[in-house]
Amino acid sequence: MFATSPAARAPAAAPDRPRVLLVEDDRSTLALIESRLETLGYAVTTASHGAEAFAMLRENPGLADIVMTDRTMPFLDGLGLTRRLKRERDTRHLPVIILTGASETEDVSAGIEAGAFYYLTKPPAERLLASVLGAAMQEVARQGALAAALKSHHAAFPLLQVMRFTLRQPAEVEPVASMLASMHDEPSRTIHGIFELVQNAVEHGVLRFGFEAKARLLREGRWAEALARRAADPAYAGGSVEATAMRREDGIYVSVKDDGPGFNWKAFLASDPTRSGAACGRGISRAANFSFDKLSFDQTGNQAVGFVARQSRVAW
Repeated sequence: MFATSPAARAPAAAPDRPRVLLVEDDRSTLALIESRLETLGYAVTTASHGAEAFAMLRENPGLADIVMTDRTMPFLDGLGLTRRLKRERDTRHLPVIILTGASETEDVSAGIEAGAFYYLTKPPAERLLASVLGAAMQEVARQGALAAALKSHHAAFPLLQVMRFTLRQPAEVEPVASMLASMHDEPSRTIHGIFELVQNAVEHGVLRFGFEAKARLLREGRWAEALARRAADPAYAGGSVEATAMRREDGIYVSVKDDGPGFNWKAFLASDPTRSGAACGRGISRAANFSFDKLSFDQTGNQAVGFVARQSRVAW
């Protein structure tokens, strides 16, 4: 086990501030990004390499809400750290943002397959950094809401056989995704993937936002405003999404179906390094690689079906 180095530093207690564990071996880069994170209102703890960060989180899983790590480091790099965190029950829920040099974008596929939440090119632009961290904190909030729901209704969820919702509005995505994920034995694994499928159906199927338009609005910092405006537009009031979870003998099936124009799902099912600098477009690939055992779409892209196998029981 690696001892914590003198470079590792935890912030003063600040329970009302979201917490980031920043892992970076270059001191000047670490100081720059740490300053930007603190300016954005985050409490920052630092580590100089992946092995040190992993040891810190093993000792205290509640140390951080988000992990932001360099891709290339000694002892244990960013991909190795991500894989280790995703294998551990106490840390697999943590969103991991990987920092990479401009010449390392071919590693995006490996990062997504390891469970990375997002890739950022160093040094990250402040507006994009704020957007990505905000999205990561939304995922943290979803996990917290799901945990609270399970705590209060845990005895009933295993008895559910079918759960079906019809929704239209972006504000309805999060509670629906949390409820659907609750049917699985390990809901923290599936909630992000379900959220991505339902969100995609509402934003693209009902509200008709394409990839290019969403990416541009995110870069310009106008996405939330544009989404709210279109959601209130009567011209888009006729569309809907049907989201269903079904318990079968072999596992849980989640179906998300919209009545929109469809989309080229094949371009998004696999991680694509050419989209590494885009502000969106990785959610479906992450869902396929990390949330579901199998994810498939119909020909037009109007219906997605995710499958998670039932956990096998040990035979004694």
